[in-house]
Amino acid sequence: MSLLPIGLIIASCFLHAGWNLLARRERQELVFFRRKLILGVPVSLAMIGVAHALGYSLPPWAWVCATGAGLIGGLYFRSLGLAYGSSDFTVVYPVARALPLLMVAALDLLRGRYPSALGWLAIVMVSAGCVLAPQRSYRDLTLRHYAGKAIVWILLTAAATVGYTMLDKMAAEVVQRGVVSAVIQCGVFHIFSAVSYLAAQAVFEGPRPYAEDRVGWRLPAAAAVLGPMTYALVLWAYQLTPQTAYLVAFRQFSIVIGVVAAFRLYKEPGLAVRVPATLAIVAGLVLLALWG
Repeated sequence: MSLLPIGLIIASCFLHAGWNLLARRERQELVFFRRKLILGVPVSLAMIGVAHALGYSLPPWAWVCATGAGLIGGLYFRSLGLAYGSSDFTVVYPVARALPLLMVAALDLLRGRYPSALGWLAIVMVSAGCVLAPQRSYRDLTLRHYAGKAIVWILLTAAATVGYTMLDKMAAEVVQRGVVSAVIQCGVFHIFSAVSYLAAQAVFEGPRPYAEDRVGWRLPAAAAVLGPMTYALVLWAYQLTPQTAYLVAFRQFSIVIGVVAAFRLYKEPGLAVRVPATLAIVAGLVLLALWG
């Protein structure tokens, strides 16, 4: 495998962890995501406009898949915002990123596609990490940390991740290879994510105003740029190598970046439990992606 796709994925890890940490900063995640997605629409339109000016476009099937992925993506952002609002970053971020691979593994089991011995070990490691992550200390292990809305939102976030990733992968298989097509696909995703997010907000919350004074527009604007950049790098890397599983493994580096930074920036509890849980999740995901 060449160094370029690996470098793209590693860069995307820092960007992904970065904008997720920005969302956590003022503890008004739903407001943050709404503003991020609204500001992301002109950014995405500009990306698509420049690409079309250069003579690039997507085939019809890619448009269908990218649009569907975007609509699911809006539900992903909403569930993620609700999850962050209900629990610590050091719980939500690693578990929400780990569960999609476990869900895919479970679907494979139902279809009779059983993992290898290392695959089973990986599933156990990831599961153990996800079980430990909500706890705050080894002396205070309790079931109450698994109750509440956070677990529901994390599960919905993971399910949405599986949905939009599958559709985006289908689109990536039929587009013209190159960074420009990845940029167009990414732009379509973020435009329809905004549409879906705002529609869900209107249905479930109505016109109820938020106390938005703490959020402002500066940090959501930064995330509106970082988000499309992150996913465009991932889509481009997927086009450059057939070993997608290896790239999936490298993507899990963002979990370590996010969790370490969250402990440093936000002083969240549970360092002694959540760091080992995070390492178990990352090691298990790498095993599952490479040898499962």
